[in-house]
Amino acid sequence: MINEKISVIIPSFNESNNIINTLNETKKVFANLGYGYEIIVVDDGSKDGTADLIQKNFDFKSDKIIVAGYSLNLGKGNALKYGIQFAGGDYILFMDADLDLHPKQISKFLETMIVSGADAVIGSKKSKDSNVKYSFKRRLLSNGYYYLIKLLFGLPVRDTQTGFKLFKGEALKKCISKVLIKRYAFDLELLIVLHKNGYKIVECPVEVMQSRSAGRIGFRDVFSVFNDTIKIFNRLYFRKFYD
Repeated sequence: MINEKISVIIPSFNESNNIINTLNETKKVFANLGYGYEIIVVDDGSKDGTADLIQKNFDFKSDKIIVAGYSLNLGKGNALKYGIQFAGGDYILFMDADLDLHPKQISKFLETMIVSGADAVIGSKKSKDSNVKYSFKRRLLSNGYYYLIKLLFGLPVRDTQTGFKLFKGEALKKCISKVLIKRYAFDLELLIVLHKNGYKIVECPVEVMQSRSAGRIGFRDVFSVFNDTIKIFNRLYFRKFYD
């Protein structure tokens, strides 16, 4: 057993159809990984009994599961930031609740972090070695946002939005207070703060298998994402907020 611990943070909004399978699969992976672990599920104002379902199916102590949350739906970014306060691991992994990105990929991310000396290893759908299977709409939105980010920011990465990211706990906790976005552009702002503080970010290939018939980000959300991205642009270049 390696004397290091990984905290897995899973933001969850109305995930009663997925969360039990996701937690079981995550437990299986970490049981064979050799690291200590804890799984932190942040219930982001679910109305479908997600938290109650977890409580009925798991023993929090023996299964190493923490359930935290609040009554209002405040966004995925807010849920991730909220979950960090409960994380006691040397490493912190962000992972989605729907298994589009299976937790078995954690070993590859850990290896990449160790070999590269990175402080953050983020999944990249843009890598030539990635295996990505998802809808045309989701691909279109992803590509559009990629080109916008490339135009506006000087980040040394090609994909900011893939929901599988591994951080050194110390680096993440030092930077998280500067992250203000609560929804979809949270990842972008976090990576900008890490980059501005001199932390090394490396991309890693991923396998993505879309489990939902339609993604949760629709064209109505595009305007919200664009607005948040402009706020980050303003904080970065005009207000110098991240310096």
